[in-house]
Amino acid sequence: MRGGHRGGRGQNRGNRGFRGSRGNYSRGDRQNNLGYNNYNKPWHSQTKRDIPTKRLSEEDIGVTEYLSEHQGFNGIIKSRFSDFQVSEINEAGEVAQLTDESPPEAPLEELVEDDEELLLNKYNLEILPMETWDKINKLAVSTEQTSEKIEVDVSGMSKEDRTKIHEAVKKAFGESIIGSTVTVEDKKFVTFTKYRKGVRFDNRVKWVWGGEYVHFVVYKENCDTMEAASVLAQRLHISPSMLGYAGTKDRRAKTSQWFSIRRFEPRRIASAAQQNRMPRVRVGNFCFKDYHLKLGMLKGNRFRICLRNVTAPDDCVDVACKLLNENGFINYYGLQRFGSRADVPTHEIGLKLLQGNFKKAIDSILTQRPDGPLSAALQQYSSGDVRAAGRAVPPRDVTPEARLLRALAARPNDLLGALQQVSRNCRLLYIHSYQSLIWNRAATHRLTQSRTPLVGDLVPLEPVAQVTEDELDEESDNEDSENVTRDQNTDNIEKTEEATCNGTENNTDSNENTDKKKKGNTPKKVIPVKVLTKEDIDSGKYSIFDIVLPLPGYSIEYPPNMREFYEECLTKDELTMDMKHKYKSYNLSGGYRHVVCRVSDMSWRCVRYDRPTDDLVLSDADLIDGVDITHNEDGKYKALLLTMTLPTSCYATMALRELLRVGTSSDVQALQNDYHVDKDAVKRKMADDETDAKKTKVDE
Repeated sequence: MRGGHRGGRGQNRGNRGFRGSRGNYSRGDRQNNLGYNNYNKPWHSQTKRDIPTKRLSEEDIGVTEYLSEHQGFNGIIKSRFSDFQVSEINEAGEVAQLTDESPPEAPLEELVEDDEELLLNKYNLEILPMETWDKINKLAVSTEQTSEKIEVDVSGMSKEDRTKIHEAVKKAFGESIIGSTVTVEDKKFVTFTKYRKGVRFDNRVKWVWGGEYVHFVVYKENCDTMEAASVLAQRLHISPSMLGYAGTKDRRAKTSQWFSIRRFEPRRIASAAQQNRMPRVRVGNFCFKDYHLKLGMLKGNRFRICLRNVTAPDDCVDVACKLLNENGFINYYGLQRFGSRADVPTHEIGLKLLQGNFKKAIDSILTQRPDGPLSAALQQYSSGDVRAAGRAVPPRDVTPEARLLRALAARPNDLLGALQQVSRNCRLLYIHSYQSLIWNRAATHRLTQSRTPLVGDLVPLEPVAQVTEDELDEESDNEDSENVTRDQNTDNIEKTEEATCNGTENNTDSNENTDKKKKGNTPKKVIPVKVLTKEDIDSGKYSIFDIVLPLPGYSIEYPPNMREFYEECLTKDELTMDMKHKYKSYNLSGGYRHVVCRVSDMSWRCVRYDRPTDDLVLSDADLIDGVDITHNEDGKYKALLLTMTLPTSCYATMALRELLRVGTSSDVQALQNDYHVDKDAVKRKMADDETDAKKTKVDE
């Protein structure tokens, strides 16, 4: 079977990727038909994105093999961004769905009058009598706006005794009661009042919710997770690093996922999302938990996908779907992992960071582009005027490029400090992109040898959630900056007395920093693996679904049958097998990822439609707004509606690639997306234009 795959792979891929009629009009028209330029512009960070003349292909990222043998069929992926919908599944197995946008009402603090022991523990009766404590308590739990004061005559008391009263009340009621000492006609009183709504200090009121962290569903359309987080943070006047999320979701899609933030009023979050500048983001389903969300804290994702202009008969579609359901697909990292630009892919930036070439990494991130809100600033940077570039950055721009430019304008020689201004999640994406490229190449190399287990393969001895993925070392990045002493052409880093990294991670609250320090002192759990022997292979106990391949790092074991391949790849890139970096914050521990991925809860059906702009899949927002969809059984075109669940870090586009046997890059898909255009009408229009041009020339 393998020979059949490989022999026809290139031809199959080359032909199927261009099945759609090419027509006689430009690529720009195809891109417009795909929908690149037809959306209403969202907020500032989504101002027109430049479309490179060349995008990354699957071959560029090591994606070349297929798992099952079948004919494949034509179907357009993401003809509209509403055709691709993703719902996150948390570690408890709950599917994220936006159903309620209203913030919850704050719970009332109950006055416990019958529990005498609790009252005695809460109130210091040596300081104030029970009658006074009871009055203060009723004031604290009152839901009415009131200017009532509780007065305690402290005339003749020492300052020390008055201080004890204030401290006792603060200990009992926190910040919900204000205590003051006043003098009235030669008498001193300690007065107690309740915080009032609308007063600035009301924001510091005692936290009365059930958990330390607010968790809420973020529904977004046609923007990526970091864009949504950055703009939401800007509306809340906080650092983006204060928002936690378990995974990054596709940009060209409608997605729902959980965010978290520590001790933040839900009504403020809901209000920020409802502002006009966030028309493509909605939030709701607030709840409270005792933990913060971090990357990887999810079980998987539920996908609802529409493939348009399916031209194959239903039986051909059914065969391909059944094979995907039974055999799964190669667990490649998809093109989304590597960015869209072939001139500066994210894995090359990640490689430069890992090599310590910070200047080159920054230059790659800040590559000049002809269009967009940062075009003038990037042009200034490329000309060498860093400070002018910083001044040219739009004030409200919160993209990684904008953060870098501002930091470099302030401290041109502090390259590490500038990189720290890029969110930690973004820096992780660059480095993970390089690891992903090595993994894709390794998977291709391994599967060209056999589609069954081999001696020397690795299998995990405990469950692996598809991938045990890296985090940047959480030790202080300030230590790195203070230790920068190199003066090499590759880095151009000079040590300065101001070389401190006041990055976004250092702007989080002190409790989160404390948690990071504690975590940094705890070694990352190493997943134990077993090297398969001939006896293991002969036992028939293991299948290709059990095999894992490592992402390079210092805490993983390389499979004996692949070690030479990994060493060759890393040595060529001037890296070591243990992936340890001179700067601890760029050390990588590595991880494991299953070679083949199973799909679950898969279902499919074909529907028909007439217009290419018809919505065929209901979103969370549609359900809230009462939108309904009716499919036309006699419609002109056919679409495949596919629902499936994938484990975390598995790419639906790679499952669709296996299903269709068609390239998933936007270039390939754009070539198919002109199916609804009247080709004869286009030809007639072009002929008429040419005739008019000739006539005009004759008249002149």
